[in-house]
Amino acid sequence: MDQSKAIGGSMKRLGRRVAFTTALVVATSLVATGCAAGGQSGSRHTLYDDLDSLARDSSTIVVGSVRDQRQETSAGFSSTISTVEVTNSPANPSLGSNLDSGAVPVAVGEMIQVRQDGPEPSVLQSGQEYLLYLTPSMLSGEESTHFFITGAVAGAYVRNGDDFTRVAVDSGDQLPETISIAGTEG
Repeated sequence: MDQSKAIGGSMKRLGRRVAFTTALVVATSLVATGCAAGGQSGSRHTLYDDLDSLARDSSTIVVGSVRDQRQETSAGFSSTISTVEVTNSPANPSLGSNLDSGAVPVAVGEMIQVRQDGPEPSVLQSGQEYLLYLTPSMLSGEESTHFFITGAVAGAYVRNGDDFTRVAVDSGDQLPETISIAGTEG
């Protein structure tokens, strides 16, 4: 009888350990995945804690409006390409310092292509104005001139009156919720 009680107690402790370990693994994977507004989710290599660190990983910063969007699928992989008309190109002394290509100048009036890859809907919406921290696509051919938003969603701010507000406030980054850019008042 004492042996069966000992085995029963061991089984209960083992069950609690398995349940605790399972809960820990689930919690860790949820934290590592991170969620962003608009259904954007996924893990990233770098989380940003200030605008200078975001600028160091960006080749350009632009203010512009999304004029058009299209979907492309290649080898079963979906992309949203937004055509953005640049209305301002703010400077930052740290711009591109972490990139081999450095800063890439973009002129006011230029139409640029901003890519968002994956099955989730684009965080950019047609007709909206954005402040965007961008990184070169490093793709080949015509797509070599395209940009990605730095940090997937971290470098996207939408016009909200005279300011720009983060598109994805729960991306895990510690960036300002609102930015004001001189000369871009709405």
